[in-house]
Amino acid sequence: MPPPKNIPSAGPRPATARAWKRAPTSMLFSTFFGVGHLPGGPGTYAAALFTPAIVWMSHWPMPWRVGLFVGATVASVYWADRAGKALGEHDSRRIVIDEVIGVWTTLVWFDALGWPAALAGLVAFRVFDITKPPPARRIDDQGSGGLSVIADDLVAGVWAIPVVLLVRWLLH
Repeated sequence: MPPPKNIPSAGPRPATARAWKRAPTSMLFSTFFGVGHLPGGPGTYAAALFTPAIVWMSHWPMPWRVGLFVGATVASVYWADRAGKALGEHDSRRIVIDEVIGVWTTLVWFDALGWPAALAGLVAFRVFDITKPPPARRIDDQGSGGLSVIADDLVAGVWAIPVVLLVRWLLH
């Protein structure tokens, strides 16, 4: 017996299920292991969940951190593009790898990152990601494909770097 029509089904929506069948690897990474499907603010959740990893990596040598960041950024452009096509939405709210890359853009440059600076970077990144300072708004409005999905968050991440610098300066 099918569920009543006024009660939403507990499973994924058909378009989302089809996207997972069409591009499973891209959906896995672009939704940050499914975080993009959570209600509320999935981009904030993904960025917050990845921030401890960035703090942990801040003790690695800079070339390792930057190399991993660049590789993940390039891969994210591909994943976001494929997932967007599979979902039928250019910049679906389910695609949250851009927020992961954005907060990483803010914090990758800092050695021995402490929690106050990391949290300030996370909050500043999210503020800039939401408000879209130049040229992020133009990239977001006029872009298409995975590159524009990731690029506006790269811009927001760069805008947040001075906040981290200020917090580190104030605390030292």
